[in-house]
Amino acid sequence: MKRENILAEGFFDKIKKMLGLTTSQEKQLKKNKKIQKTIKDLNSGVKEFEKHAEDMFKDLGIKKKVNITKYKLSDFL
Repeated sequence: MKRENILAEGFFDKIKKMLGLTTSQEKQLKKNKKIQKTIKDLNSGVKEFEKHAEDMFKDLGIKKKVNITKYKLSDFL
């Protein structure tokens, strides 16, 4: 497993512990339309960042594809 993945997993685990949610509360959050929309907006921002980063690399003459993993609600719970 990559070191970055382990660090990210630990980060989200800490957020989950800090929120102190029960299983039923987590289920309610998963169904919450406002939270789902916010995560969708976050992913749109990530996609836009990827595009701008690729354009910047292209201007610098670097052929590199930027690929950032999209977020899911389970990443935060």
